Amino acid sequence: MSLMPVIEPEGDSERLRLLAARLSSRHTLRLVVDDGDAVELPDSVSRLLAEVVPMLARGRAVSVVPRATELTTGEAAELIGVSRPTMVKLLEDGLIPFSRPNAGRRVALHDVLAYKERRSRERRQGLDELTADAVVMGVYDEDIRRGRRGE
Repeated sequence: MSLMPVIEPEGDSERLRLLAARLSSRHTLRLVVDDGDAVELPDSVSRLLAEVVPMLARGRAVSVVPRATELTTGEAAELIGVSRPTMVKLLEDGLIPFSRPNAGRRVALHDVLAYKERRSRERRQGLDELTADAVVMGVYDEDIRRGRRGE
């Protein structure tokens, strides 16, 4: 299921911002249906809404898909921000598992998301190591001082 919000500047966006503020305060949420009966929302639904509502308030589109969803190589490539040929190479190199139910490759959404998280973590670690090396060599502090003096 995909949600493509149409945010009215004075209507939905303000209500969504207010809802986002309430969700961030970790209140127990209840859904009141037309007949007036209130249904308490499970924590899992509340957490999902806490992530989705701020995006909707900013006018961003949100897709809700089952974790078992399979993607084409093009969809997977778009999700992690690489070209389709690069995605195919990642698959063929064994970095992301895939299946071949027919002539095309299919990739499980959870495997693509796991790869994306691993890649982000490795990049952060690499940047941390580079920063630590620059601090040890004194280059990092020197560049900061030079930048503050406008050199």
